Amino acid sequence: MLRVLVAAAYPTIRAGLAALLDETPDIAVAATVEDVAAAVAEMEPAAPDVILLAPGDDVEEWLDDLARLAGESGAPPVLLLVDTPDLAPEALRAGVAGLLLRDADPDEIVAALRAAGQGLTVLDPRAVPFLTTNSPPQTAPDTGEPLTPREREILQLIAQDLPNKSIALQLGISEHTVKFHVGSILDKLGASSRAEALARAARAGLIVL
Repeated sequence: MLRVLVAAAYPTIRAGLAALLDETPDIAVAATVEDVAAAVAEMEPAAPDVILLAPGDDVEEWLDDLARLAGESGAPPVLLLVDTPDLAPEALRAGVAGLLLRDADPDEIVAALRAAGQGLTVLDPRAVPFLTTNSPPQTAPDTGEPLTPREREILQLIAQDLPNKSIALQLGISEHTVKFHVGSILDKLGASSRAEALARAARAGLIVL
C-alpha cells in the first residue's frame, strides 16, 4: 500500500485529490495538509511514502520551502502539481522527484505517484523544452566536457534511484568501476551529490526524466 501525504493550498483541490486517491485500491491517504510547513510537521506521524504538493498562487514560496522539506532526514519523494511547465527547472533544483501540470488526467497523477514511490523521476513531457532550450543535449553544463556513452547510461540508472551495486550488476561491471564513473559524472556536471547531478543533467538535456 502506497501512503501519500496530500498538501494543497485550496480546500477543494485538497479534497478532490484525497477523493481520487481514496478510490485507488493500492494507495492510502496518509494525511491532508494546507502547505509545505504542515507537510514537514506531519511527516513523522503520517509516515508517507510520497508527498503530493499542489501549491496555490504562491508557488515561489512553496518551492523555497521545498528545500527544507528535502533536507529532512528520511524525507519521501515529492510530486508537484503546477499550472505552468516553465517551473520545471526551479522545481528540480528544489528537489522534487516529479512534476505534472495541474490539468493532468487522474490516471496520470496516480501513475506518477506510483513511479515516485518506486524511486523514479517523473516529468510532464510539456516541461521538457524548458529544461533543454538553452543547452546542447550531449554537453555537461559547467565544464563543457561531454559525458561518455557509459556515463550517460549510468546517469539514467541513477535517475531510477539504483545504488551502485545494482548498477554494477545490471551493466556487468564492478562496483568500483561504477563508483569511478559516478565520480566522473559529478565532476563533469559540477555537482556535489547524485540529486544535484540529476537536476543539472535534466536542465542540460542530458537525460529526460
